Amino acid sequence: MSEEEKKEGSKILDKVLMGAIIGGAIGSVLGASIAPKKGSETRKDLGKIASIAKEKSFTFFHKITHLFRKK
Repeated sequence: MSEEEKKEGSKILDKVLMGAIIGGAIGSVLGASIAPKKGSETRKDLGKIASIAKEKSFTFFHKITHLFRKK
């Protein structure tokens, strides 16, 4: 794999990760805005969701980086 191909793969990975992060942030804000629960309940739920999202993001990141390293 040439150096130019590696740079292009890295750019694609950066775009995918940024899209996932921005999408997650927008979804969190919208979800919290329209939630019919009390603030303390919503914060507790958001904490759980954030932990799950963090785990899934790391798993996704490792799968993508592994995929690009194989090539």
